[in-house]
Amino acid sequence: MSITQAFIISRDPARLMRRLCKHWSHKFPVELDEHRGLVRFPTGTCEFLHEAQLLQVRLAMAAEELPRMQQVVAEHLQRMAGDEPLAIQWCESLE
Repeated sequence: MSITQAFIISRDPARLMRRLCKHWSHKFPVELDEHRGLVRFPTGTCEFLHEAQLLQVRLAMAAEELPRMQQVVAEHLQRMAGDEPLAIQWCESLE
């Protein structure tokens, strides 16, 4: 299992997390509370944590799946953000 993460500045990171978790809850198991969201994809997980103006996104899955899922998550986050441009850069986690 490989882990990658992104730290994203947003006007409303809690809203982004809620919208994306609710969107994916129609297809995948999702856990969602006030500060954390977790989506269980067939190939791994995507975890969201937020505070103030920061959204942390953490993908954990097989290394061969990471590039595709990074793109999928980034595209969905941008869609959920509407007209707010997001700078999404993935980095390998040391965990």
